[in-house]
Amino acid sequence: MSSLKTSLNKRLALLAREDGFTLIELLVVVILLGITIPMFETTLRDVVIRSSQVSGQDALQTEVRSGLNLFVTDFRNATYGDMSVPVISTPNPTSVEFYSPDKATPFHMRDIKYYLSGSSLMRQETLSTNTNGPPWTFGTAGPVQKLFSGIANTSQIFQYCSINTKDMAVSPTNPTTPDLITWNCTAATTAATVKTVIAKVQVSTGNANSVLYTYGAVGTLRFNVNG
Repeated sequence: MSSLKTSLNKRLALLAREDGFTLIELLVVVILLGITIPMFETTLRDVVIRSSQVSGQDALQTEVRSGLNLFVTDFRNATYGDMSVPVISTPNPTSVEFYSPDKATPFHMRDIKYYLSGSSLMRQETLSTNTNGPPWTFGTAGPVQKLFSGIANTSQIFQYCSINTKDMAVSPTNPTTPDLITWNCTAATTAATVKTVIAKVQVSTGNANSVLYTYGAVGTLRFNVNG
């Protein structure tokens, strides 16, 4: 009985103690927290930034692929319906305009224009007011659609060829530079000799650490409509 009483008294004495950590112990804890918290904060911030960059790049790549695929589809079906009229307007390094029929019955002719505005690729489609055959007449210009932004190579995004292109080639002198990714072709001298249009864009999300990606698409006329 006495041993039980002694043990109970010791427990009560421990509970009654008011002493805690020493000042040195508290200082050590504060110093350790001052070191570890910034480390975790930096790591967490880097993870959030990188996650945001990856999400932005994925979204941009999807938009670029979709926009270039739309251009190829439009251009492959290009025709005016009259061999004496060139399908494409005057070749321009930052814009291309051509005729391509829609899929309605009876069909309308579409005047389709892809052009660079700032760092964005735009598309404008204007329908003819008449149907089923040239000469075509066009009314008010149609709405403008922004396909994607973030284009870095604003001096030239279109290249015009009079024959089909060869495979994409990378310069052996510096194979890691996206600027040197090219398609070799015989340049078209006039709008009437254009058979193929190459679109090449270098895009990034605009973030400080964003990677510059190069995308290309080749649109070749399905029919021999330019003579």
